[in-house]
Order: sequence, then C-alpha cells, then structure tokens
Amino acid sequence: MKKVLTVCLLACALLVLAACSKEQEATPAPWLNNISKLYEHNQSKIVVTGGIAGTLTLKEGNCMPIVNRNSCKEYPVKRGIVLYPYLTLQDVEMKNYTFYTPISAKPLLTTETDAEGFYEIEMPAGVYSIFILEDGQLYANGLDGQGGINPVVVEAGSVNKVNLRLDYAVY
Repeated sequence: MKKVLTVCLLACALLVLAACSKEQEATPAPWLNNISKLYEHNQSKIVVTGGIAGTLTLKEGNCMPIVNRNSCKEYPVKRGIVLYPYLTLQDVEMKNYTFYTPISAKPLLTTETDAEGFYEIEMPAGVYSIFILEDGQLYANGLDGQGGINPVVVEAGSVNKVNLRLDYAVY
C-alpha cells in the first residue's frame, strides 16, 4: 500500500511540474497582446519623482503581416534591469547583435521588474545605458547615432518613461 501511495504522489508531483512552464508563469492572461492597456496600468504605479520607469515585455512568434498573427505574442515578463553609465560600442564586447559584455564599466544599479513587467529607478539627471538581464547576459536592442547602447536621458525632477522589449519575434 505504501509503495502504491508513493508512486501516486510521485506521479502527481511530476504532472504538476510538467504543467508549469516559463511561458505560462510569465504570460498574465489579461495582458497578452494588450500592451497599450498594460502600459496605462503600469504608469499608475510610478512613485519615483526623478529617474526612469516603464514596462518590460517579451515579443515572440511569427509576426509576419501575411501570416496568421495568432502566433505573434507580446506579454510582460519578470527580468532584471541593469543601469550603466552611458556606454558605446567601444566600451563593450558584443556577443551577438543584442547581447553585450561591458569591458570596464560597473553597473550603477540593478532592479527587477514585477510580474506585470513594471520597473522604476530613482536616478539623478544624466545619460545612462539600460540593459535587460536575460539568462545571465546583458540584452539591449537599441543604439543612438553615436554608437551609444540603449541610451536613456534623465532630466532633473522628471521621470523618463522607457518601455523595454525582449524581441525574439520573426518579422
């Protein structure tokens, strides 16, 4: 009897683990492909008076305009956000077009988004580079005209709203 009970408990535990996936945990149903409402919702959470605030989303699937758009998904995710002094392509090693390793700069601050992708960072006025921590690597998908990586300008006494996207979609 003990053996049967143990086997049943083990089987149930395996079923529960198999039913949980990273996507299911990271895809709150009300926000799936409803990003403008998510941005509006998260904006009401801002409490910092100077710095950066925004929403992090992940976009994946086939987003080609002539293909079934149901496979194209965008939703909030929970990840680390890392703020560096303003970095250019000369300050980093590029692993592939969106992953970087800073050569000598140290991060100024690290925070984490909540389950709805919201983050905020209190910072003094200045120019910074913002990265997403993805599987232990620094992800950024934006450059300015001077080779600055994901630059963010913070003006004194204001909050710059910066929505970030991990983009794994096919276009």
